[in-house]
Amino acid sequence: MYKPLISVIVPVYKVEKHINRCIESVLKQTYANWELILVDDGSPDSCGRICDAYAARYDNILVIHQENQGLSAARNAGLDRAGGEWVYFLDSDDFIREDTLEKIELFSKNGFYDIVVAGYSVLTADGKLVPCSSHWKEMDDISEIRKKILLDNLSNISCGKLYKKKLWDNFRFPVGLLNEDLYTCPEIFSRAQSACIHAESFYYYCHQNVNSLTNGGSFKNCILSKYSRMWGWEEHARVASKLVPAFERECRQKAIAYAIKAYMLNQGNGILSPKQEAEVKTYLSLHKEIPLSDKKEWQRTCIIENKYKGFMCIVGRLYRIVFNMRNKIRSRKINRHVQK
Repeated sequence: MYKPLISVIVPVYKVEKHINRCIESVLKQTYANWELILVDDGSPDSCGRICDAYAARYDNILVIHQENQGLSAARNAGLDRAGGEWVYFLDSDDFIREDTLEKIELFSKNGFYDIVVAGYSVLTADGKLVPCSSHWKEMDDISEIRKKILLDNLSNISCGKLYKKKLWDNFRFPVGLLNEDLYTCPEIFSRAQSACIHAESFYYYCHQNVNSLTNGGSFKNCILSKYSRMWGWEEHARVASKLVPAFERECRQKAIAYAIKAYMLNQGNGILSPKQEAEVKTYLSLHKEIPLSDKKEWQRTCIIENKYKGFMCIVGRLYRIVFNMRNKIRSRKINRHVQK
């Protein structure tokens, strides 16, 4: 029986301790017709050499080397080179069950479904796998699945899902933004004519590596994440306006909430560029008609009218101190478990 080619796309950056586990999990797949595209995003460690060594041994492993441009650009490079009918995103510090590709291709019912959403577990710092999707309701109603995606009631993460490659025609991950999955998922699911959800865990997330492309835990990334989430939720609102108009306001309220956080916490810290800060103010001004809570309404007005900037600077600096303290404690706990 014919089995379609699945392109597994793996962005690689600063994961020399984890990349072997990731690659080996693909090599052990019970499904045979796959290609593995490893995108070395200018990793300064030995990742590039490790990837090249695998490519030298296996004809269905391709390595792309590029200057560091971030997760979106790395995934886009993989999409540009993908030759499969299907694409599957896998992060380089994560790994998959050995029957993952076989099962999710089977779930697609010979390509009847455009997207297969499969369950996942998280690998904790002490080595335990914690299921995160066991509560999911299995379904194949594309309208209901789109609603779940739009309200973030279903994993808005690109990894662990099987997509028909044609869904990505003339559409790519947003370079320059964090939380890129929040931005891309609504559009991709709006393009799909069919999809299904399976709660069983096949994908294993690992959050022990703070250096990877997806786990940037710095204060700078915290602010940029809020700025990016503003655009991610605005994209939700745009798609909702076409598919589920009743959800548009709620999505835009979330975008505004992140815009307020990004602007206020940036004061006194200067993480956002003047252009980005101006974009936030403009966005808030353009959507003054969207109702907010009293607190957020006051904050929005202060930002638009340039009030209480000194107070915002104090809040922003205090937040940075607290954030860095919490991050140090978290890093120590992770390192302690990893060393064990």
